[in-house]
Amino acid sequence: MKNILLIILFVAIAVISALFFAKNDDLVSINYFVASIHWPMNWVLITAILLGFFLGIASMLGSFLSNKIKLANANRRLTELKKEISNLRSLPLKDDY
Repeated sequence: MKNILLIILFVAIAVISALFFAKNDDLVSINYFVASIHWPMNWVLITAILLGFFLGIASMLGSFLSNKIKLANANRRLTELKKEISNLRSLPLKDDY
């Protein structure tokens, strides 16, 4: 059931995107310091969305790698502590009373 809903959602988004793409075909002038270019509006929007997506991924990459390294260190420390606990549990108890 979940897969069917995901497929329907994907198809709906694809149809809406295609309609949006077809409606925005006017030329837009993009002026920057060196020159200017004329692109259809739909390609400008797609380029801006993809550029924002990749910049977002790049900005999240640093914290993702940092968290991954912290997790690896914590797992390594946990393994060491488990070994230490198992070694301490295997020692015989000696009371000097």
